[in-house]
Amino acid sequence: MSRPEHHAPAFNCIDFRREKLADPRRLSEAAEEHLIACAACQTFSRRINAAERTLQQAVAVDVPDGLADRILAGNRSRVAQPFKLWALAASVVLSVGIGLQYAYRTPGQQNVELAVEHVMHEPEALMSTRLIEPQRVAQVLESFGAEMKLPLTAVRYVKLCPVPGGTGWHIVFDTGHGPATLLLMPQSRERTAATRIITASYRNMGVHVEPGGQGVFAVVAADETRARAAAEMLHQHVSWGPGAALADEEHVQRPRS
Repeated sequence: MSRPEHHAPAFNCIDFRREKLADPRRLSEAAEEHLIACAACQTFSRRINAAERTLQQAVAVDVPDGLADRILAGNRSRVAQPFKLWALAASVVLSVGIGLQYAYRTPGQQNVELAVEHVMHEPEALMSTRLIEPQRVAQVLESFGAEMKLPLTAVRYVKLCPVPGGTGWHIVFDTGHGPATLLLMPQSRERTAATRIITASYRNMGVHVEPGGQGVFAVVAADETRARAAAEMLHQHVSWGPGAALADEEHVQRPRS
């Protein structure tokens, strides 16, 4: 008599929330698959990501001149913690510097740089080999305000991620010229209206950005030509809404790589 098979219990919402709370930026494959299909956990994930952003923004405050020196000078007698104090002061100054880095960029330039930084922050996404079911990809696109016209069958990574405008989607798909990354980034209507189509290079990567859906979408590839080609391929499969077709090419100075 054969032994009855014991199947592993299905991954549920409680499992997802426990894992998300343990490490908001790293989810298992089972958690990622559950997230794609579960609207309730998407809402929960957005709340956790928003809390993470609030925590990060709490330290991104204007720093008075000489603050780092005053912190160090006032605590020289505390011999046991000089390194910690210096690290704290340096981290505050660094946060301000990062904020100033984007202060004088146009929306298009900011999106180009943010897209590349996001891709470089998650290099493991390009290593994923599991294919995502087209209907799940369609659900993700619909949640962003886009509509799938033809199935995308070569998607191998989908993840809900924190982005400056809220919570967006990080998607990796294959093209005839290698992998490309699609970032769906929600933005306010005012910011979206100020964004024009732009193709540029940043940090030796090509980026194509357009308004669409509930904000903008960015395609990142090995160079500008491949990024634009991947975006054109997406247009054959996805309807991004009427706003995407009305945008004009943005002629700006390319961000420095």
